[in-house]
Amino acid sequence: MEGKLEVTNPIMNIKTKIVSTYKTIDIAAGSIIMAIGIFLLGAIHQFPLLDEHFGRYLSAILVIVWLLLLFSFCFSLFIREYQNSLVSSPIKSFAAGTWIAGTSVVGIIMIHYFPVLTTGLTILLYMNVFLWFIYILFCIWQFKKIIGIGSIKDVHGLVLLSTVSTQSIACLLINYYQESLSANIIFYLISIGIGFYLFSIILIGIRFSSKWFDIHEWKNTDCIIHGALSITGLAMTQSRQFETDVLFVFWWVVFSIFVIVEMIEIIRGVNRIKKLGWKKGIFTYNISQWARNFTFGMFYYFTYNLVNMMGKDLLKFQTEVMYVLGWIILIILITEIALLLSTIILKNMNGIENGALR
Repeated sequence: MEGKLEVTNPIMNIKTKIVSTYKTIDIAAGSIIMAIGIFLLGAIHQFPLLDEHFGRYLSAILVIVWLLLLFSFCFSLFIREYQNSLVSSPIKSFAAGTWIAGTSVVGIIMIHYFPVLTTGLTILLYMNVFLWFIYILFCIWQFKKIIGIGSIKDVHGLVLLSTVSTQSIACLLINYYQESLSANIIFYLISIGIGFYLFSIILIGIRFSSKWFDIHEWKNTDCIIHGALSITGLAMTQSRQFETDVLFVFWWVVFSIFVIVEMIEIIRGVNRIKKLGWKKGIFTYNISQWARNFTFGMFYYFTYNLVNMMGKDLLKFQTEVMYVLGWIILIILITEIALLLSTIILKNMNGIENGALR
């Protein structure tokens, strides 16, 4: 008896081969766009040479990089293992908010540098608002899951991306519609973001109360504790719905938390250097490090908008803080880009060497 011929589907074979060889993108890769984008919106203005001669070109490059990374992320979402990792990791899955916030930043950059691209901007706006709504529902589901399975002790700053993504949508709508959008919509968005912040901070507080601080306890993403407040302050400032006295007091609250958090970061950095050395301690690339670049840049941009609203004469201290912070942001951004590029080069070189040995 003749054996049955095995019928194969060439299209499925090609699809399987592509999926098996494709390297999925890190879910938090959107933070790269967030960090560089917020620099191009804020701190770059402190450096006229960069701003006037390269600002537009750097913005165009960032939009292209965003498209490439976004395509890679969307492709990754079609891979079953990638989907399962998002669903099964309730805390890590919040990193998807980097794509919402990153896209909002790109949209605002396009409004500033390429306003003629009205059709593209409109599509980007509605797409991002829709995805934000889906993401927020996902966040609520994951919050319930975190509490249900008793994972509160593992919660860190990543959950605050629920706030960051929400306030980024508020800022995108403000910059796109200017004053033609209902003020109530912006107010409700800002309020939702604040609600997520308070809930997330309670969870993070419970985590800290159950674990005493040590070298490994503080996470890179915990700096979003002040970053989420900074973007809230930015949305409040740009909305023009809040009294200047309220914004002034809010800035001091954010500044105080910024100082406390970064003092902890410095202590942690010193401890890591003592234990692991300079390279492994602070000069080893990790994608979560982009959170620090973003939070510094966001605090600068919040301060920049507040100073522009109230005037440098009234906010001399804030102006001085902004000047010092601008240089810090430039240095850590260049350092982070250098670490990223060196990591990519080393991985490619190792790949070539491994291929040659086969």
